Amino acid sequence: MQKKHFQFLFLIFGFSAFAQSQSVSELETWKPGYLVNKEEDTLFGPVLVNYGTDLVQINEENTVKTYGANQVKMLYVKENDNGLERFIYSFPFHPYSDFKPHKLFEMLFSGKSVCLLSREMLVTETVPIYDNFTYRTYYTTRTRMAADFFLMFPGEKVKPLNGSKKELLILLSDKKDQIKKYIQDNKLKVSDKEDLALIVKEYNILKAQ
Repeated sequence: MQKKHFQFLFLIFGFSAFAQSQSVSELETWKPGYLVNKEEDTLFGPVLVNYGTDLVQINEENTVKTYGANQVKMLYVKENDNGLERFIYSFPFHPYSDFKPHKLFEMLFSGKSVCLLSREMLVTETVPIYDNFTYRTYYTTRTRMAADFFLMFPGEKVKPLNGSKKELLILLSDKKDQIKKYIQDNKLKVSDKEDLALIVKEYNILKAQ
């Protein structure tokens, strides 16, 4: 019993920085991939990514190494369940300050004029549930994957998106009328990942003409 208690404490304190905003089950989900650091050395092995702390762990030949976003140039991850390939990069970003620390972003669409980026994290939220039998509303918690989206312009200028069409059109103001028509004609949702990728692709096409 004492041994198990010691192991539990080690798990809490030894991995607390990396585990922030992630569940224990997610921490155990190592995924195949490779990492290219700022010195352009390539490390191969299972990886863990934490957007909450902007840390990456990679198990290279049974040695676990931890890298901050400022030490990462590129990261490749392949999902275990569906084989989805993700390409993650490090870019300077802060929504308000001129001091912009490096953050990890997944590249959803890469274009010459603008790129679409995302950051995914597990979030826990409280939701109401109505009971038809007792006619009462109860509250429960659930954990789901949430994504924040960003546009990156030349010069690694990263701008956050809040899910509104108005904000998106302001950021793409030089092609505002064409993009607005494209969204309406194709019934696209600016909060949907696939639709956003189509919009960003169309913007890059318009800029290239």
